[in-house]
Amino acid sequence: MPEQLSASRKALDYMPWIGPSAQERQEQILYQQQLAAVYPCTFGESCYVSPLAVVLPDELQMGDRSYIAGGAVVRSARLVMGSDCSLNSYSVLSGDITMGNGVRVASHASMYGFNHGFASTDIPVFRQPLTVKGIIIGDDVWIGANAVILDGVQIGSHSIVAAGAVVTRDVPAYSIVGGNPARLIRSRLCGDTAEMAAAHEQEEDIGMKMDTQAGGAAVNTGTGTDAADAAVPADRESAGNMKPVTQGVQPFSLLAQQLADFGNQAGEQLIPLLEYYSEVTEEENFFRDRPGFKRTVRAYCDAVEIAAMFGSLPPGWTREELIATLQGFQDAGTGLLPDPWSPPGADNRPELLTDHLSRYHLLAVGYALEVLGSALRHPVAVAEDMDIVVLYQQLNDLPWEDNAWGGGDWIDCFATGLYHNLKTFGSRKRPDDLFGWLATHCRQDSGLWGLPTAEEGWLQPVNGFYRLTRATYAQFGLPLPYPERSIDTVLAHSRDRRFFRAEVLNACNVLDVVHPLWLCLKQTDYRRPEIRTWAENMLSEVLKFWVPQRGFAFQLSQQQDTGLQGTEMWLSIIYLLADLCGVSTSLGYSPKGVHRLDPAFSLPPR
Repeated sequence: MPEQLSASRKALDYMPWIGPSAQERQEQILYQQQLAAVYPCTFGESCYVSPLAVVLPDELQMGDRSYIAGGAVVRSARLVMGSDCSLNSYSVLSGDITMGNGVRVASHASMYGFNHGFASTDIPVFRQPLTVKGIIIGDDVWIGANAVILDGVQIGSHSIVAAGAVVTRDVPAYSIVGGNPARLIRSRLCGDTAEMAAAHEQEEDIGMKMDTQAGGAAVNTGTGTDAADAAVPADRESAGNMKPVTQGVQPFSLLAQQLADFGNQAGEQLIPLLEYYSEVTEEENFFRDRPGFKRTVRAYCDAVEIAAMFGSLPPGWTREELIATLQGFQDAGTGLLPDPWSPPGADNRPELLTDHLSRYHLLAVGYALEVLGSALRHPVAVAEDMDIVVLYQQLNDLPWEDNAWGGGDWIDCFATGLYHNLKTFGSRKRPDDLFGWLATHCRQDSGLWGLPTAEEGWLQPVNGFYRLTRATYAQFGLPLPYPERSIDTVLAHSRDRRFFRAEVLNACNVLDVVHPLWLCLKQTDYRRPEIRTWAENMLSEVLKFWVPQRGFAFQLSQQQDTGLQGTEMWLSIIYLLADLCGVSTSLGYSPKGVHRLDPAFSLPPR
């Protein structure tokens, strides 16, 4: 007789969210190793794959805390799952499928990221070649029970697919769709808007009529396993845009393997790399950004964040020593963190945040302390005490016409000060006044704040957009005002060869493009393929500049000038680029501290 599962084990297989015991965790690690020995698999932390699931992938990547429940079927699939994703019992996935973070797939849902060719009436359908467009699902998406998602569909972030829906066409971000074929029920942003739903339904009707008139499109040649249960969606692309299986899987596999190799290399070299930038004297241990350079507060923070990416601490330090050192930089009266090796000038006005290093250290030190499981010792009084009149005067006086980066830098500090006060010190002062000013001053034509200049084009507004949105919309998890216009402007700037040639690439300019694009794609799928191509090309440039046991230089091509700042920034940039390509989990690390990706604080409703 087959071995009977205990009640607790059966519960874990079909309800993995309850979490395994210590013994079950060890059994799971062994099972994942067995899977990885047979199939190309990578698993994040605290993943769970039920042995009662049918897992026969061409390639499988699972982010942290993701699970596949008992009875689920993953076959002939290249499946990428971000963090906190779930495949519940009896869901079926096959073909090319990429999920963001927080995608929840209910029982009996099905996804088919491939299709049979059916152009010829002289050849049986099962003998015609397969085609692959793939399914792409954004972040925070709920797929209801018995829903079916067909090849070529992209589902925007924060959307809900109702139970029983058959999704044949793209779903915009923040949408609720249902029915067969699935249609827009309403937007989660706009409420129940009948006109919006009717307009979308009319658009779908027109598209379906055009598809029907066009008939079945010819398909490229290819081979694959039998897939008789994959339904045929209304075709939306010409044959020239369709990818056979052999072309759809291999580029992904090569990029994923390249990133996995890089991540392994960086992790293995972590200790000698950090030791290279550390110094030990009789009085103290400390870090320099580069050997022989002036000491800085930031060097400590970069070392902490680099180590944390790989789940470690800088060598030679305890957690308590790092916390005490970082907390010691804060001024108790203002809450700011001036640099003792580059102190503010005599004209400094801390109540107006005039010293740029004091501003940046509020980010760097505050987040590094959070990485260490601690926090700032004192509230940020200058942010707490600034009233709305002074705030709006400061915002209006920032150099938006010729130095929009400076404007974004100031807002980055002020908003982060409010964040620390809210999270750590129980402040009741919210950033509502700041968001009100931002909403009324964002340019609808560019989606940015500030103006381009004749000397630098869009450099200042784009770089300022990153600093500004990092601490506001990204940090508090709120939607951007005009994400599609922002994408247009940022992509146009990314083609400015004054700043985007291999010999001049620096970490700030690339970060200030990749993070805005990444953030905008949390709300929309607008120009996603073009953005992915840009990210793939940038990855091919960046990875080759790694210097063994030294990391990256801030300006890539100056490999003799590697440092902690350049290394931390480029490691974070590589992750963002890989995430735009759907393969970030291959790296085996993720950004921490200043460049972390998850929202840091959710504002309660007023």
